[in-house]
Amino acid sequence: MSPNYPPTETSRAVLLADPTRQRICEILTTADPPRTERDLAVELAACSRDLPPRAVTAEQRRHQQIRLHHHQLPKLDDYGLVRYNRSRRTVSITAAGRETLAEISDTPVASPA
Repeated sequence: MSPNYPPTETSRAVLLADPTRQRICEILTTADPPRTERDLAVELAACSRDLPPRAVTAEQRRHQQIRLHHHQLPKLDDYGLVRYNRSRRTVSITAAGRETLAEISDTPVASPA
């Protein structure tokens, strides 16, 4: 699904209604940008399984990384919520991503220092 350009605040909020996409943006607000796709996959797999990151298996990480690379990150990038560099496999949250996350979340999202 491609966004109706330009993406609106409403379309971004609808996109972040998905718990996985919301969690991706939450993770990206807690780290120094950019994050590698691999590290993001480990953290997302750990969160979804309620495990520490070191307990995530290579298979769990690989499965999550495939989903990120082919589905979640391109969609978030299309809507301007993250900046996804496919060749370097790095990702960072954008100002629009922070704002949208803050709008739909009970917790304020800090801007980068």
